[in-house]
Amino acid sequence: MNKEKFDFSLVNKYLKKVGKIFLYLLATMLLGAFIGCGVASGNPFAIFFPTTWVHFWEFLS
Repeated sequence: MNKEKFDFSLVNKYLKKVGKIFLYLLATMLLGAFIGCGVASGNPFAIFFPTTWVHFWEFLS
């Protein structure tokens, strides 16, 4: 029985595109968080403070 090998080049091509889109979305979200925290609190790095996330989760619940 002769098995044909699957060509992964097409899969790799689309995975690279999806990966790039994911990285662009992540960078855009991070930039938006920097700008939002910079406008709201004056410190753009406040997004990394644990108190910011505690307040965020308390606000949602």
